[in-house]
Amino acid sequence: MTTARSQETPTAMIDRVASLLQSFDGHPRLTLAQISRLANLPRSSAHRILQRLVDLGWVERDGFQYGLGLRMFELGSQVVRRDRAHQAALPFLHALHRSTGLTAHLSVLVSADVLHLERIGTRAETELAWCPGGRQSAVHSAAGRALLAQLDESAWPELTFPAAASSHGIRGLPQLRRDLDQVRERGGVAVDTQWCTAGITAVATAIGPAEAELGAAVSLSGPAGTMPVEKAVAAVRMAAMDIWYAASGVTRLRGRGPRPIILPPAVAAHG
Repeated sequence: MTTARSQETPTAMIDRVASLLQSFDGHPRLTLAQISRLANLPRSSAHRILQRLVDLGWVERDGFQYGLGLRMFELGSQVVRRDRAHQAALPFLHALHRSTGLTAHLSVLVSADVLHLERIGTRAETELAWCPGGRQSAVHSAAGRALLAQLDESAWPELTFPAAASSHGIRGLPQLRRDLDQVRERGGVAVDTQWCTAGITAVATAIGPAEAELGAAVSLSGPAGTMPVEKAVAAVRMAAMDIWYAASGVTRLRGRGPRPIILPPAVAAHG
C-alpha cells in the first residue's frame, strides 16, 4: 500500500502544479481565490504550491496577486530560440515591421488555436491574444487558416467555432471549406477581416510547403481602416519565401536578405 501511494503521489503533485500554472493562460495576474477556482484546487493547496513556486522564481507575487515569473520566461525563450523557423524568421519579421509600419507575427497551429511565437511591433494590437504566447481561434485567425489550407482535412486538429469579433467570421465547417478554397486560390494567403479583434485586419501565409514540416505562418496586421491589404499580401508572400530559404539553408540568387516593401506613410503612422 505504501509503495502504491508513493508512486501515485508525484504524478498527482505534477498534475496539481500543471493545473495551477495553466490557470494563468490568458490571465496576467490572478488572486489566490481566482487561482484556486480556475485550477480546481483547495485554497490551502493552491497557496502552498504558489509559495513554493514563488521561492523558485516560477511565479511572482505582487500584493494579493500572482503572475508567471521570469524563470518561466527564461525557459520558454530557450524553447523558442531552438526552433529553426523562429531563428530564420526573426530578421525578416523585423524587416517587415520596419518597411511597412505594421505588426509582424510568427505563429504555429496548436490544436484548435494558433499560438503566436513572436511579435514585432505593438501599436495597434494591444490584446493579450496578439502577444507572444497568446492564442487565437485557428478558424478566425489568418495564420490559422493559412496553415489549415496546407493540410488535408483528415490531418486537421479538432476545430472549434467560437463567436468572431465581427459578424463576418467563420460559423461552421462548410463556410470554413469555402474560405480555405479562396485561400488556396489566393496563393496560400489568408485574410482576417476583424474576425479576431474588432478594428484589426491581418494577412498571413504559411512558411514553405506542408511537407517541409516547419508548421509556421508569417503575418502582418494593422488598423482595418488604413491597412493596404494587397500590398501587405505581397509583403508576407515575399517574407515567407525568404524565411523558407533561410530555414532550409539555401541561398537565394536574387537578393541577400529582407527587401523593403514600401507602404503608404499613413499606415506607418497608425500601425
